[in-house]
Amino acid sequence: MQDGSWDAAALEEVSGTRLSFQCWPSSRLEATRCVAPIGALYTPIKQLPTNTTPVLPYDPVRCTNCHALLNPYCQVDFSSKLWTCPFCLTRNHFPPHYAENITETNLPAELVGSYTTCEYELQTVPEQGPPCFVFVID
Repeated sequence: MQDGSWDAAALEEVSGTRLSFQCWPSSRLEATRCVAPIGALYTPIKQLPTNTTPVLPYDPVRCTNCHALLNPYCQVDFSSKLWTCPFCLTRNHFPPHYAENITETNLPAELVGSYTTCEYELQTVPEQGPPCFVFVID
């Protein structure tokens, strides 16, 4: 395989995720022009390499509209300290502790492209029952 090519199996080994896309559509028009469906295959409880998965000691930053998490596919405006959710295209403000320190050279772990999977040590844990796994077969 050539250098710089996209190796889906290698990415799945690192993150436990296989995606049907290489680049997320940046507008609604691009999303309507997608020929292949956008999908993801997750491997729950996969043992990931420790050096590729950061453990973040804080709650995740969520979109105010759809509650998606801040991730490497989000567009970031460093001058106004806003990020755009790639799912609903809502512009969101960074929390104060992010906005004070974020620059193009000083990114939080959620925005680093090589960290496609992050673990959060939640500060506020909601009451939940046992985990639930959903298997979808098409």
